[in-house]
Amino acid sequence: MSPARPFRSTRLAALAAAAISTLVLGACGSGGPSGGGGGASGNTSDTLVEAVATVPGGLAFDAKPGGYEAFEYTLLTGATLIRNPYVESKDDKNALTQDLYKFEGVLAESYDVSADGTVFTFHLRKGVKSQAGNPFTADDVLWSYERKWNSTSIAKSISLPAITDPKKQLVKVDDYTVTFTVAQAGHGFPLLSVISKISGEIYDSTLLKSKATTADPYAVSWSNENGNFGYGPYIMTSYKQNEQLTFDANPNYPLGEPAVKHVIQRVVPDAGNRATLVKNGDVDVAVQLRPADVADMEKADSVTTFQPDTNNFSWIFINSNKAPFDNKLVRQALFYAVPYQDIIDQVYKGRAKPAIGLLDPGSPGYDGSGLLTQKYDPAKSKELLAKAGVTGPVKYEILASSAVPDMEEMAVQIQSYAKDAGFDVTIAVVPPATFVERNSSGQWDVRIYRDMSVSYESPPYSLLLAFPKDNPIRNTAGFNEPSYYAAVDAGVAAGDSLSDAAGKQWNKAQLIWQDYRPQIQVAKVEPLMVFKKGITGFVHRTDNVLDFSMMSFS
Repeated sequence: MSPARPFRSTRLAALAAAAISTLVLGACGSGGPSGGGGGASGNTSDTLVEAVATVPGGLAFDAKPGGYEAFEYTLLTGATLIRNPYVESKDDKNALTQDLYKFEGVLAESYDVSADGTVFTFHLRKGVKSQAGNPFTADDVLWSYERKWNSTSIAKSISLPAITDPKKQLVKVDDYTVTFTVAQAGHGFPLLSVISKISGEIYDSTLLKSKATTADPYAVSWSNENGNFGYGPYIMTSYKQNEQLTFDANPNYPLGEPAVKHVIQRVVPDAGNRATLVKNGDVDVAVQLRPADVADMEKADSVTTFQPDTNNFSWIFINSNKAPFDNKLVRQALFYAVPYQDIIDQVYKGRAKPAIGLLDPGSPGYDGSGLLTQKYDPAKSKELLAKAGVTGPVKYEILASSAVPDMEEMAVQIQSYAKDAGFDVTIAVVPPATFVERNSSGQWDVRIYRDMSVSYESPPYSLLLAFPKDNPIRNTAGFNEPSYYAAVDAGVAAGDSLSDAAGKQWNKAQLIWQDYRPQIQVAKVEPLMVFKKGITGFVHRTDNVLDFSMMSFS
């Protein structure tokens, strides 16, 4: 891999103070937290085998194949302009994590920010080739965002408020320079945050244009079935639905060819079997494991488990469009009817931490004053139900997906404690497709699932992720309080998203969210991946998937 180049990261407020500030981005070469370094030292194999629950139902992020497997495929084969650098975890010496408040280059080499903090000029790496061998230029950046905005890609909705109209905001200066212009300086950090995540993946426009048809002008269908349309660290070599995926290292990856030369993702549907395989050394990595199985392996000599702080949340959403949850007092009562500590102890075997609020408490400018800590308080729950005029137990159904086994266990814990708090709970564990259909159609009372805020560090992103204004497709909980959006807008207007002034507005928004209670944070879950001993390079990312380009055999 190429040697790492130094980079400098500066807060946007400081950037805006200068006439033009230049940020040189690291090449992220081998060695240390910033690189993938190392060969197959001590291990003659250069092939890594991963046990996965399934493989993607499609290979294009635009086509919304969904799930862990789709995110991992996108990271394996895709590349973004920038990313958050990898640093040593403060919580686990065996793990790396991301510095969410700095950025380094992948397809971009450097960027400048205008004096007013609204124009970001990206200088692209020269000599980069796609997996198909086509040269990377500014045309690929502009065309990628054109496709994202004219397809079913979720990138369009999750790029708000920073990107609303790429046709106007993105400009090609020359073949290796492109600008992004945001409406106000407060959108600057959210822009960097969102384009550094996998939704900011850049496509090989030369390849995809050659596969376009009148019916499929952006070749979404073609890419969903064929893959390999980007600049990522790996090239997919075979795809067998419901069986396995295989990958080879990409020698043209701009950050250097990965140390692990071949990856095999083998489908093992049962989580217990995946755990057994990695514990016995029959696979190198197992993912999407049950928390209890990971806890059981913590002291095993044959494997390594990981415990960095995460943004992998267990969430409860409440349908405020349906009675009796259209009364916020009933929703507030439900907050006190959840046995948080028992869920952490019994479901996650201690491998989880309480989650308070929607934002990263480690963020610069963070203000968490007034936010409630989780507490099971059945007397308080009944008091609120009485205040709401509710007589008798409140009957509701918990909807959970069968693809996430800890959600069923969490539902059982909630059900067990519900009666004493004035609720009568039934549980519906359904296949993932049914879960999605019922969620989108509003056929649910309370739904629980484990997910993450991928741009966790960006307050506007996290605050609007599940509750975008006037968007019933994503805002299925029906939370559309005007004062909430006013507080978010005021935070953006503060200029620097990470300033104390903005932090006060983000806190105001969270307190409104807390009062209206459309959602309950239960816990932040520690990684549910396990490595065979001798495999190194685990990174906790905000998308909660593995970066194989960082991994090696020790």
